[in-house]
Amino acid sequence: MKMIFLVDGDNNIGTGLKGIEMLSAQDTVLIFYQKEGLALSKIQKLCAGTGADVQYVESVRGGKNSIDFQIITELGVLVGRQAADYAYVISQDKGYAASIDALRTRYADAFQEVALRPSIEDCFHLPFILKAAGRQELSNALVKEYGTAQGGALYSHLKQIFQGPEEPAEEERPKAVRTRRGGRRRKAESSPQSPAE
Repeated sequence: MKMIFLVDGDNNIGTGLKGIEMLSAQDTVLIFYQKEGLALSKIQKLCAGTGADVQYVESVRGGKNSIDFQIITELGVLVGRQAADYAYVISQDKGYAASIDALRTRYADAFQEVALRPSIEDCFHLPFILKAAGRQELSNALVKEYGTAQGGALYSHLKQIFQGPEEPAEEERPKAVRTRRGGRRRKAESSPQSPAE
C-alpha cells in the first residue's frame, strides 16, 4: 500500500505534519513551500524522525494560490500515472475540495482513496485507537468506530493476540480432588461410645 501526502506549506504546516512519524519507507511526503514562507530548515526539523521519503518542492512562482495550483497539478499527474494507492492533500484550505471531487468522479479506478485532510494523522483510520489510554477506552473506541458487534469482536481478537488464551474463570477450573489416607476415620466415627451402665 503506497501512500503519497502533498503538504501545503502555506497552511498550518505544523498541524499538517502531525503524524508524520507513523509513516514508513514506502510512503512519500511532498512538502510544497515558498521562499518567503516558513524557513526550509524549520520545515525539515518538523519532519525529523520519519521513515518516509520526504521531498521539499519549492514553489515555481510566488503569490497567492501558487502552491495550491502546483499541488493540484502534481496530484493530477500522480493519479493519472496511478503512482499511489492513496493520495492525500494535507491542508486546512477547503479550496482543494472541488478539484479532488473532480478527480474522484473521473478517475475513481486509478486509486483507492484521494482526499483532503487537515493532517497526516487524519489520513489514518486509527487515531481513535492511538488516543485510547487503557483497555476500556480501546474497547469503547472500537465499538464507537465499528459498532457493537464488529467492535467487540475486534477487541476480543486483539486481546487474544496480545494476551494469549484466556484463563478459564474460577468456577470453570477443575478442582483438585484430595484423597483420604487409607485407614483413618473421622473423629466422630473412631471413638466408640461406652455402653450406658
